Amino acid sequence: MAAVLPALVATLAMQAIVVIASLIVPITVQESAGALGIDPAMVGYYTMVMWLGGMASTLFSGGLIRRFGALRVCQASLALAAAGALFTGVPSIPAFALAGFLIGMAYGPANPAGSHLLARLSPPRLRGRVFSVKQTSVPVGAAIAGLLVPAVVDAWGWQAAGPAIALLCIAAMVAVQPWRAGLDGDRDPSARPLAAGPLAAIRQTWMLPALRRTVLASTVFSMGQFCFTAFFVVFVMQRAGLGLAEAGSLFSVGFVAGIAARVGWGWGADATSSRAALAALGVAMAATALAATALGPGWPWLAVAALSASFGATAVGWNGVYLAEVARLAPGGDVGAATGGAMFFTLTGSAFGPALFGAVAGSLGYDAAFVLMAAVTGAAGLWVALGKDAV
Repeated sequence: MAAVLPALVATLAMQAIVVIASLIVPITVQESAGALGIDPAMVGYYTMVMWLGGMASTLFSGGLIRRFGALRVCQASLALAAAGALFTGVPSIPAFALAGFLIGMAYGPANPAGSHLLARLSPPRLRGRVFSVKQTSVPVGAAIAGLLVPAVVDAWGWQAAGPAIALLCIAAMVAVQPWRAGLDGDRDPSARPLAAGPLAAIRQTWMLPALRRTVLASTVFSMGQFCFTAFFVVFVMQRAGLGLAEAGSLFSVGFVAGIAARVGWGWGADATSSRAALAALGVAMAATALAATALGPGWPWLAVAALSASFGATAVGWNGVYLAEVARLAPGGDVGAATGGAMFFTLTGSAFGPALFGAVAGSLGYDAAFVLMAAVTGAAGLWVALGKDAV
């Protein structure tokens, strides 16, 4: 177990920082949208552009990991995130689109690279827990973002958040360099990083029925996760009448709950099965989305915090179980390539779910958008539960 600790620390920290970069715009959207003269619900389209970048980069992750090593790929992701973060401070729609695409490109390889390292170094009997601990990087990063970004905005304005996070990305790139030789010892400098082509990873994932069911469920769960991530701050500000700092702190509550939930779900999946855990997550996510429709100005802080925590435990809690199962099912043991193909489907939900949610919220209101979220996540959970093949 000791051998996996440097890989776990490095991948957790680097992905958490990329997550912080991905949340700059959703957290500051009330201010930046005002400066641009657009509806804050347009953040759904920013999120779509971001995850289109992630979908593109994740398909090439397997070859890049083989050639350069998983840790080097993570460092390159931090460089892309730093560049994208800088563009979030430029008050222009094209600059925001470029920022989103670059940050998405940074996010895409994070899970394939982390899964490659952890599958190689972690004991199989502990894989669900190890992967779930690593996946606490997402709620850890989001919880930090919910506190850090509003603090920077209050001190220096919304345009300062991007440069501040870019400095954090660069510092992390430098900090993990001493581990590079040890963790990237399996890289093959003669490998052709783009030899397989992007469609090979998708075909590899789709051909195995158990893996296909898992990745299709992840598409819907990802829609739920990133609708929460993209809209919760502005939703709470508009529906409950809270300020940015208070809404940001409530956003962080959800991701603190998600940290414990990811570990708990991983433990439960090791004790029972990934299928049971994923099915329960889908149904619980749907119930939480329905509860959100009741939010109004009369809600006390604790009630809003409980709603956020419920989103954190469900919409944010499923990823570790999912990635551990993808690693177990990876054809030929090529975890990096299989995870890259799987994440293409996952990020499809990340890209188009928030855009759809934003379109529904903009035309019919947030209640209709959350009912839609409940319908699709609940249906996915039931489909997983009723499936005959292992998930």
